[in-house]
Amino acid sequence: MFESNSGENPVVLYHGSIFLFDRIDTSMGKPFKDFGRGFYTTQNMSHAVNLALRNRRIEEMRLRQHNRDTAVTAYLYKYEVNPAEAIGLSVKEFATADKDWILFVLDNRRSNNRTHTYDIVIGPTANDDTRLSFRVYFSGGYGKPTSEKAINTLIENIEPDNLPRQIYFGSDKGASLLRPMGGAVEI
Repeated sequence: MFESNSGENPVVLYHGSIFLFDRIDTSMGKPFKDFGRGFYTTQNMSHAVNLALRNRRIEEMRLRQHNRDTAVTAYLYKYEVNPAEAIGLSVKEFATADKDWILFVLDNRRSNNRTHTYDIVIGPTANDDTRLSFRVYFSGGYGKPTSEKAINTLIENIEPDNLPRQIYFGSDKGASLLRPMGGAVEI
């Protein structure tokens, strides 16, 4: 289920955020994301840090537009999860960025919530900086949406192989597997 793990040993996951919290609430996730509204983690610490720092920059820019020059803090959270405890949960894993994966991502990127009932989804990450590629796809710029040509062009343009895999928790039941390893660390 997780990279470099036989399913028997705990895995360390990271979450980068601009919010300080003690409890994971999957309904608080942002809408229109790859796997839907939920809680996203990665096994790559530097990727989680980069996401937190990017979100800090975005929030500071948003605040400046409203004439509020307020500093925003970024945090790194570290969790441990035992993949063997996921037995009985609804888990979807995408091994590669293929047609099934991109169609799943497209459905969720168009939804305010999520389009599935999985507790956990694991798979490639579509770069958030590729919103333009999604707009071009939806407008037919790569060919008829859902055509092989359009889908393959979109996958190629969003370069999912350049980012680490993401582990998404879409339900509180799934997120309950995450055991905090210390508190939030200010970045």
